[in-house]
Amino acid sequence: MTKALSCISVPFLAVFLIACSPASRKTGEYKIALVPSRAGQSGIFVMNSDTTGGKLLNPNATAQFRASSWSPDGGRIAFFAQFSEDSELLKKYKMPAHFPLHVINASGGSQKRLLDFPVSEFEWAPDSRQLLYISAYEDPAHDDSDVQKGKRTPQSAVYLLNLQTGEQRRVTGFGQCCFGSWSPDGSYLALAFGDQRISDIYIASLDGKRTRRITDSQAINIKPVWSPDGKRIAFISIAPESEGGTASAYMIDADGKNQKRIGDLNAYEVSWSPSGKSLLLWSAEGLFLAYPDENKTVRLTGGVVQPRDAVLTPDGQGVMFRSNHEGEWYLYAVDLNGGNLRKISGRLTASTFCLSPLKD
Repeated sequence: MTKALSCISVPFLAVFLIACSPASRKTGEYKIALVPSRAGQSGIFVMNSDTTGGKLLNPNATAQFRASSWSPDGGRIAFFAQFSEDSELLKKYKMPAHFPLHVINASGGSQKRLLDFPVSEFEWAPDSRQLLYISAYEDPAHDDSDVQKGKRTPQSAVYLLNLQTGEQRRVTGFGQCCFGSWSPDGSYLALAFGDQRISDIYIASLDGKRTRRITDSQAINIKPVWSPDGKRIAFISIAPESEGGTASAYMIDADGKNQKRIGDLNAYEVSWSPSGKSLLLWSAEGLFLAYPDENKTVRLTGGVVQPRDAVLTPDGQGVMFRSNHEGEWYLYAVDLNGGNLRKISGRLTASTFCLSPLKD
């Protein structure tokens, strides 16, 4: 344990050690990082997927993970947080849903802030040498009172940060509904860009010299994600208000051909399985696994109302998510057939979490 454990109460340490005590199961082939949600439980914790090997990395109680927080090489974890050294940054930039971006070694230590302004989203490059991030910090109106009150959405852009040189580069113009995703080989980006009425999906080279729009509709097309083989892109499409304003998941070939809806659900998040044969859909009705080539959909969480932050596990064997259906927010997993729903985090609550890549 790190010296930071001296800041944690003895009763909480007992709960954490019980929650992550050794089991008879095989040591997990990937790791879980989580931040507890209960008062008295705070900090960034890491444990094996079988709940053994629990460790406190940092006691900061404000940390927030994203699904893309763990670097693909397994060495570092990026996260949002507010440390004392961030106070001047937060005074300068008061944009809603923007946070200081930090990184820490997955084994603990070497925590540092990466940028001198807050960002809204980020994603590691496949080689872990760059980060894609989204921010409205360059919008001259970012300090407008209507922006700070959430009455007006600022103009954002997508950027790349070279973690070796520190070079920062903007790869889109300024707009709204901005999202970005790396191709599996790291040579292209899938970008969503537009305004609050219409947004489309684009494919762009890293140097920004080659850009191609692959959707063309009156909808708001957002949240593009590449298939593991790089041949297709899934995304969320929000229909115009005149057509109901509902959100659905779609997929399209990377060359802009063969667009089709994934299932018949009103979905607001979509992600690919490691094999690329299925996609995880989040809906107001729960979590579903769609097999588009088989026209089949499996409901995963029939007894859980509105599960949060769902991700497919790196081994492709299940889905992990947060839920408060037992009172407090805990971490759960379910098999791909919708069976064997189980609590993963023991008595340790979870406000956010992320998963490491598989161990070599």
